[in-house]
Amino acid sequence: MAKRIWIIIACCLCRQFLYGVDSKHSVVGLIVDGISGQPLEFADVAFYRAADSVFVRGNVTDADGRFAFAAVEAGTYYVEYSFVGYETHRSPSFKVEEQRTLDVGTFYLHPSLEELGEVVVRGRRSTYEQHIDRRVFNVGSDLMSTSGSVSDLMRNIPSVQVDVEGHVSLRGSENVNILIDGKPSTLMNARTRADALRQIPASEIERIEVITNPSAAYKPDGVSGIINLILRKEKQKGWSGNVSANVGTGGRRNATLSTAYNAGNVTLSASYGIRRDLYEPHISDNRTRDDSTLAYTSQLTTGRAHPVSHIVRAGVDWKMDRNDRLQVNGNYTRTHFIRTENIYTTDLNARQDITYQGVRYRYDNENVKGWEVGSSYTHTFGKDHELTADYSYSSLEGLEDNQYATYSTDSTTKDNTQIWQAYYQHLFHLIYHRQFNEHLKLDIGYELDALQTDLNFHVQNLEGDVFVPDRNRTNDFTNNETNHALYATMEYKQGAWGLLFGISPELMRIKSHLHSLDSIVTNDYWMVYPTLHVSYAIDEQNELQLNYSLRVNRPEADDLNPFPEYQNPLTLKAGNPYLKPEKVHSVEAGYQWRKGGTTVLGTLYYRYVTHKLTAVTRYLPTGVLLTTKENLNNGSSAGAEFILNTAVGKWLTLNMNGNLFYDQIDATRLGYGSRKDAVAWSASLNADFTPFKNALIQLNSRYLSPSLLAQGKREGTFTTDIGAKYEIPRLHLSFTATLSDVFNTFKKVYTIDTPQLQQRLEQKMNTRVFYIGIAWNFNTLKQK
Repeated sequence: MAKRIWIIIACCLCRQFLYGVDSKHSVVGLIVDGISGQPLEFADVAFYRAADSVFVRGNVTDADGRFAFAAVEAGTYYVEYSFVGYETHRSPSFKVEEQRTLDVGTFYLHPSLEELGEVVVRGRRSTYEQHIDRRVFNVGSDLMSTSGSVSDLMRNIPSVQVDVEGHVSLRGSENVNILIDGKPSTLMNARTRADALRQIPASEIERIEVITNPSAAYKPDGVSGIINLILRKEKQKGWSGNVSANVGTGGRRNATLSTAYNAGNVTLSASYGIRRDLYEPHISDNRTRDDSTLAYTSQLTTGRAHPVSHIVRAGVDWKMDRNDRLQVNGNYTRTHFIRTENIYTTDLNARQDITYQGVRYRYDNENVKGWEVGSSYTHTFGKDHELTADYSYSSLEGLEDNQYATYSTDSTTKDNTQIWQAYYQHLFHLIYHRQFNEHLKLDIGYELDALQTDLNFHVQNLEGDVFVPDRNRTNDFTNNETNHALYATMEYKQGAWGLLFGISPELMRIKSHLHSLDSIVTNDYWMVYPTLHVSYAIDEQNELQLNYSLRVNRPEADDLNPFPEYQNPLTLKAGNPYLKPEKVHSVEAGYQWRKGGTTVLGTLYYRYVTHKLTAVTRYLPTGVLLTTKENLNNGSSAGAEFILNTAVGKWLTLNMNGNLFYDQIDATRLGYGSRKDAVAWSASLNADFTPFKNALIQLNSRYLSPSLLAQGKREGTFTTDIGAKYEIPRLHLSFTATLSDVFNTFKKVYTIDTPQLQQRLEQKMNTRVFYIGIAWNFNTLKQK
């Protein structure tokens, strides 16, 4: 398989060298703040033909303030450049002639000294950008960014699915790595990230990067790639900020306050958010056991919780001089709630006689708190030549204090369970960046990632009037992972061609300590991960891309912990300390067409996985279902994805996404034939409608078809959200109203079909939610 991949890549490189001479040219430039001299990221740049002022195409600046237009015809042009809170400028005309790449120099933007007049809202969807190694979705006008959580916001991103429990998948795979500002976070571990994404306000997010085939600059974790959440950062001069508040059904409410002071060389920022939510799960579990006997079990679980979360962030960005910059930031999160839950169970024999009936009550007092501090220092040696060192430490600690009471036809019992989970992570990066010329850029880096995970389960049973520790169900587990990684990426641009090559060798050390068994399991390994991204701009509207990467999916601490959690006595989950990491060969070929306000993107992708990880459910001799994870032999998936983003006049913007994928696994170890395969698909439609000035109506609809599981399938799901927004620009006020899951259809259904077990599990959450909200933006920069 790997041989075929490298043959494809070699053919593309040969095409580059054989046909590298092209009649078209490239135009590059730099946009900076006119006062501080700092590069401006995501400034808008419009490219015009000078003879008749006809718009050719648009672009935005990258993190270094640079913009580029490839495959430009010879002629005379000019650019207009702008940024929110800054005056719009037009460059002098320039000629594109003999040069392969024309550098038009540095352009300066100055803050606007006049208060903004009325702003016409045109209903544009969040800005979509295609880069050589990622797709970027700016939050922009998405109404979920005003009232919803990050989990709500991510449901509107093409290629991304979020299920009813908040679990995120990318192109149908939940093996996705979620980063915050390009870095791992203890909030995003597999056990807690669904809850964290439902608690972080969407208003904190500036843009979301979907990286399905990351370069070597990123850790190679995640089968389907990376979702990178970029936090909002204030760029306007003087005091500025935002205040918003929303009230929803079921006692939901949230509010955020963010403010910043930008004095040029120093920027101070702070924010606070509080959110009260409502969880009301409804789980129906029906199973048939067919081995030596025939038996039926039916379980219904209902619950309720009102989590209240607080998030505080603060930061300092100090440009010490023209060559040195220091950034310090920190955040604190806390979530508390009381959870009540009831599990109703009925067992029947083959004659449909009731053999057991009972109810298990749960009272859970849960607290989760986390904090993170970090600093980054950058020294600039010259233009496009710098060294950056950054360090961060984060921790996340959570305690579940569960009290159970079980009343049944057999007996009455009471037991308590305290679950302690803690994550402590050190991250250190050293990054060297050098752009030698307009064609060649080099990045070299080192990363140290040290993570300790503690998972402790302590159980006590009521004996008489005293709770006595249960030694058989009490356990402590500690997992330590230390990763040393080097990486190097080289980006080369020549005319219409772009090449990004990377390689990342790493040493991973894993030690799992099973304290209750006085046992230690280690797993150390050395790997090298290559990546390659090739792009070719056919002309101003058409571009081709081909990408390859070798990736890994490492089992997390929950996957390795062999001790089960006894929340539901008939359904246990446990890890496997002997799991091996998955290795993933990932290939993508893409085509992009862009003209005016329309972008069309088509992608073909293929993934081949060895040591494929899958969840396996089996009956224990006691009649209890145990779900754990195992390595299968291998698996593969292939798919085709289509994205259309277009404007229909000035009143409608559409974003449509379709994904068709084929999945095949070798399930020999699970007692099936040599292979199982299936075809699945997903589709989404996001529409922005502007009925009149300063008003916006938004519709988001998504469908996910049934898909393959190792022992069964997941049924399809459909959901629709609507929202409306009205702005009063003169007062800097906006009012919003949103309704999620309009038809109350959002749910998750799994079925298992094996010779010994047939099961249907349906999970539903209170996802139909109505919010109304108000937001006020302020800035002290007034007319002088």
